[in-house]
Amino acid sequence: MTIEQANSILAKAPSFDHCDELGLHEYRSPSSLASLPDAVLQRAEYGLYYCDYSRSRTSLEVLGYVLSRCADLGPVTLQAAD
Repeated sequence: MTIEQANSILAKAPSFDHCDELGLHEYRSPSSLASLPDAVLQRAEYGLYYCDYSRSRTSLEVLGYVLSRCADLGPVTLQAAD
């Protein structure tokens, strides 16, 4: 996946809030008052890095959207980070 493909997918995911200068895409539900976003995604050397801060419906919608769009490009493998 190219950086352009990744950025296009990440910017179109539900509840996209903003992308910082390091390429970290933050997702926040409209009603969230928390200091942390619901979830973040970033392109990494091995693919995409996803972190769920809230275990909310918003973070699941983001993950589902991104997995679906990535699957359109080819096989998807999930791996938990320790």
